[in-house]
Amino acid sequence: MIVRTVEDTLGTDAEVRTPNWVSKRLLLKRDGMGYSVHETTIFAGTETYIWYKNHLEAVFCVEGEGEVELIPSGEKYRIVPGTIYALDKHDKHYLRAFKDLRLVCVFAPALTGREVHDEEGVYPLIEEEEQASAESPAGS
Repeated sequence: MIVRTVEDTLGTDAEVRTPNWVSKRLLLKRDGMGYSVHETTIFAGTETYIWYKNHLEAVFCVEGEGEVELIPSGEKYRIVPGTIYALDKHDKHYLRAFKDLRLVCVFAPALTGREVHDEEGVYPLIEEEEQASAESPAGS
């Protein structure tokens, strides 16, 4: 059994911060569940371009207010507490937060925990071995 709290992630490599968001990654690839679960806060006043080319994501809003705009259609969806959206077609989109958005996110395949969006808005597929090599001193 795996039992964790959001507080368990604070100050660890499972807490990933960028200028637009902070993600507390509760279940990761190494846990062997086949998906990962994160509590993510998107900061008010930000807009993030995202394209999960390598992953599917479902997002449940716990608090805050924002919107998702699909690209290229321009369709917009209001995000408020109780809303779930699923990027079931690897949808390119903008995520905007009007108030801090607190979201519970599920990814398949599971994330390793170190992913951040690249210049295309994509999370790369990272294998655990690649992550371990990158974190080893002097590449050993």
